[in-house]
Amino acid sequence: MKHKHGRLINGKRHIWDVEKLWALSESLPVHTIKIDSIKELDQDCWFADSRSAPVPSIRNVALHCKRIINANMAYPIILCSDGQLIDGGHRIAKALIDGKSEIHAVFIPLPPADVIE
Repeated sequence: MKHKHGRLINGKRHIWDVEKLWALSESLPVHTIKIDSIKELDQDCWFADSRSAPVPSIRNVALHCKRIINANMAYPIILCSDGQLIDGGHRIAKALIDGKSEIHAVFIPLPPADVIE
């Protein structure tokens, strides 16, 4: 999986192939939401999981900055039905840097995980 989304559920890591989730979201309506309403806005989504995420070194933060700079704002972020972020953290960061207070989002029902560890 090139792009993946993972979260802990009942002590096990559930992982989804984000490219499959993109395909599921293509025909869904796009909503404009307040960035401040995104639950993960003030959480460590990139460096918190020491099993799969690097430490926030200067190099790793710079690599994330590059992804933020290059984020394509033409695509909406993806949230699950309950509002949890699935994909789009770099687009959210770019919108914040650009002084935006809103962003486009789609809401999808989260299918069963592709991998459970």
